[in-house]
Amino acid sequence: MPDINPYDYIPQPSAGVLLEPCARQEADLASATAVVIDAIRATTTIVAALAAGAREVVPYATADEVRAEAARRPAGTFVTCGERLGERIEDLDLNNSPPAMTAKAVGGKSLLLTTTNGTGAILAAMEAETVLVAAMANRTAVARRAVALGRRIVFLTAGTVGTVAAEDVLVAGACLDAMAEAAGGEAYHLEDSARLALAAWQAARDRLVETFRATWGGAFITGLGLDEDLGACCEVDTTDVVPVVRGPPPVVTVG
Repeated sequence: MPDINPYDYIPQPSAGVLLEPCARQEADLASATAVVIDAIRATTTIVAALAAGAREVVPYATADEVRAEAARRPAGTFVTCGERLGERIEDLDLNNSPPAMTAKAVGGKSLLLTTTNGTGAILAAMEAETVLVAAMANRTAVARRAVALGRRIVFLTAGTVGTVAAEDVLVAGACLDAMAEAAGGEAYHLEDSARLALAAWQAARDRLVETFRATWGGAFITGLGLDEDLGACCEVDTTDVVPVVRGPPPVVTVG
C-alpha cells in the first residue's frame, strides 16, 4: 500500500488535535504552529505565572534537572516548582498550582518547572515552527495569535499518564471556538479531530466545572483536596497573556 500523507488532501490551512500522547509519534509539526495544552494543571500554571510577572518559565523533564539548574543560578532569581502525580516534589518550592503563581511568589523570577505530563508535552512540541501554551484562561488570545501566524495549527494535548485527557480536548475545543471569531479564522479547515474537540466544548461550556471535576484528572486533584486549583483551571478568558516557547533549550516567555 503506498504511503499517504493526509495533508495532501486536507485543505490548508487546517487545525487538528492530537487527542492523546501516542499521536505525537506520527505528527508532522515541522511547519506547523503547535499549541500545547495540559489544562490540569501545567499550562494553566504557566499562564498564571507569566500573568503574575514571572520573567520566564523553564520546563524540565525531571526534578533532578530542576535541582541542577537551580544550583547554577544566583539565589533569589528563581523559584523551583514541580509535582509527580499531583503532589509537590518535596524539596521544590512550589506545587504545580495556578493559585500559587502570585506576584509575590514568582514576580520577576524564573520558574523552573517539572510536571507529570505537561512539561514533557512542551519538550515534545519543540520541532514545530512556533510553540504556544494554552489554557482556558487565555484561549481567545492564543486562538488569535495562532490564526495570525497563518500556518497549520496542531493542538498538542498532554494527556494523563499516556491516555486521553478530556479537559485538554475541551481547551482545544475552546480555542477552536475562539478561532472562528478571530480575523482570518474563517480560512481554517477543521480536521476531524478538531471537529470532535469543538463539539465537546460546545456540549460542556455551560457546565465546565462539573465536567472538569468528572474527568480523571479533575477527580484526581479533587481527591487531593485541590479544589481551588480545579476552579482556576476552569476560568475562561481571564488574561491576554500568550506564552511562547523558544529554544533549545526551551524557555517560555510572554510572546
